[in-house]
Amino acid sequence: MIKYRKQNALEPEKDAELSVNLTPLLFFAVGFVITKALLGSVRPGR
Repeated sequence: MIKYRKQNALEPEKDAELSVNLTPLLFFAVGFVITKALLGSVRPGR
């Protein structure tokens, strides 16, 4: 997870925080690579 926080000392109500969770992207990438490897082993002609 990546977190970015921007603080405004003069106006604390304008503080901003951005949080990005990369776990779903990691699962997708691993699944994609495994699927390509399985398909490559089933169809070696391509």
